Amino acid sequence: MIYSELHNVGRPLVFVKRDFSSNQGAWARIQEVMGRGVVGGDKDTMDVRVDVFLAELDTIRDIKRLFGESVELGPKLQSQLKSLVKDKRAREGVLETETANTTGLDEELKLAGFKRILKPFQLANIARILQLPHGADFSVPGAGKTTVGLANFALSKHRGIVQRLLVIAPISAFSAWKEDSLLCFICAPNIVVHGGIGSVIPTRTDILLTNYNRVAADYDQIRKFVADAETHIILDEAHRIKRGALGVHGRAVLDLAYAARRRDVLTGTPAPQGAHDLVALVSFLYPGQDRQIMPKIAYEERNGREENVLLETSTAIKKYFVRTTKSELELPPTKFVQERGSMGGLQQAIYSALIGRYRDSFKLETTGRREFDRLGRIMMYLLEAATNPMLLRAGSDNGDDPLFIHPPIELNGNEHLLELLDSYNNYETPWKYKRIAEIVAAATQRGEKVLIWSSFVRNLKALSKYLSTYNPAIVHGGIPSLEEPLPPEMITREREFNRFRYDSTCTVLLANPAACGEGVSLHHWCHHAIYLDRTFNAGQFLQSQDRIHRLGLADGTVTQFTLLTSAGTIDETVNGRLAEKVAAMATLMGDPGLVRLALPDIDSATSEGVEPALDDDLTSILAHLRNAP
Repeated sequence: MIYSELHNVGRPLVFVKRDFSSNQGAWARIQEVMGRGVVGGDKDTMDVRVDVFLAELDTIRDIKRLFGESVELGPKLQSQLKSLVKDKRAREGVLETETANTTGLDEELKLAGFKRILKPFQLANIARILQLPHGADFSVPGAGKTTVGLANFALSKHRGIVQRLLVIAPISAFSAWKEDSLLCFICAPNIVVHGGIGSVIPTRTDILLTNYNRVAADYDQIRKFVADAETHIILDEAHRIKRGALGVHGRAVLDLAYAARRRDVLTGTPAPQGAHDLVALVSFLYPGQDRQIMPKIAYEERNGREENVLLETSTAIKKYFVRTTKSELELPPTKFVQERGSMGGLQQAIYSALIGRYRDSFKLETTGRREFDRLGRIMMYLLEAATNPMLLRAGSDNGDDPLFIHPPIELNGNEHLLELLDSYNNYETPWKYKRIAEIVAAATQRGEKVLIWSSFVRNLKALSKYLSTYNPAIVHGGIPSLEEPLPPEMITREREFNRFRYDSTCTVLLANPAACGEGVSLHHWCHHAIYLDRTFNAGQFLQSQDRIHRLGLADGTVTQFTLLTSAGTIDETVNGRLAEKVAAMATLMGDPGLVRLALPDIDSATSEGVEPALDDDLTSILAHLRNAP
């Protein structure tokens, strides 16, 4: 006999054990199919990740037919399977219905102690989400997903399904959850911010706020909170777990799913890289059932933006999510201005020297994984050179996105490049800096504020000095949040945001999309954003736009986005890649207006000799090295 049981103290695992009489062929078959999820054991036992075990249930069922061997399921595992079957029947029943009935829902919300009046599209969204055992809200930023999530919790609690709520979100979104909770509930809920390892979670906690890092670091305490009472988990900005089991945060969140009573995900950019990004979100919502929902082709990441993959995935998941589009919000229009400028002579020489240096260092026809890893670092250098060559000598800042960490450029044996860099600051100012100064000066004259985005913290710090006349505020990964224990009077993100909002002498905000592209509303104070540089991260690009273009804008307000692009550089490659990714997400979400609203012009964005459909971003860098003059 072969015995299996769920162990859900700590990380959930299925313990599989054979006795001396078990069929050797049956045991070998189980070892083979479970191999990718085995994390421990010996010749007669296996500790298997629960998601892998559940994904191979068909094999377990076939063991008796093929080998005459039975696999006995322990009571905890049987209970888990019954829960999954219940979820499956519930979701399949909902798939038969075309629309959700909102009749009486507003009255039920009042009975549940929810006082905020929902807009018609929000009421329709919550009605549809509650039809499902677990659901997703992929509405664009600014559509009120936090409010809908709180309404979901209020109704689920009122109906006796859950008792409390765990929200996993970026720290920047904590204030929105706290503020909206006070505005939504008649009786203010007891909201607690989880401080990480060593912190205490009070017994009487209605809403617990934590972030993805803290869940991974303090998993056991968070899991105990979820398991000790019927708990509703909401993932805010859920695209952060897109790496799924391959990422530390994703693994922790996916494991946590098995302890929750209800699960929901919120994000306006659910698939910034393609269809494969949705796998982790569906796995969280319906653990062990994702392969019954998602098409097989979506699991091949390299094919995630192919038209047939996007369309098949879109068809498969469309009943599992709601999405309010920008056009449905009836927001005032956006205006994109793409300024393609020429670099100065020294900057051009530096950029060309980099291209020559790296072009010669690759075997372009046989690029392997090791060379691709080098390309990621080279991308940083090219982006820096196209914006401000002085960044090359410094390397990354401690406030940069962790994915952007890179050393200063190595100049040994390259005296020409060293000479160019040494002389640059004495003779030139980057054209993008000068153009930003012109735009800011004109805006200040009109009494307007300007938001400036850059992925490099050293750019933000340099611009802070360059634009000091305008008393700029600055927010990046190195600026702490008030949600963290801090000495009094320390500069924080919240204080810098408020200085930009309310201080008339502060007319510029310098920001990093990785640190404040989510959970921040600036649309009442600012209507012009400038992109000093952009990366291949389409999610951050879309999210950053929505900081100033969201629900609540006055009629007639024109929101302008100015994109600064250095001619003939990696900036243009990035432009083309973003166009492709935004178009892919529009197809997945059935939201064709996304392209029109998020990009200046889909045709012109890919018409500068940029290959729009390369295998991946690193390959596009390689193509730029090959084709640049």
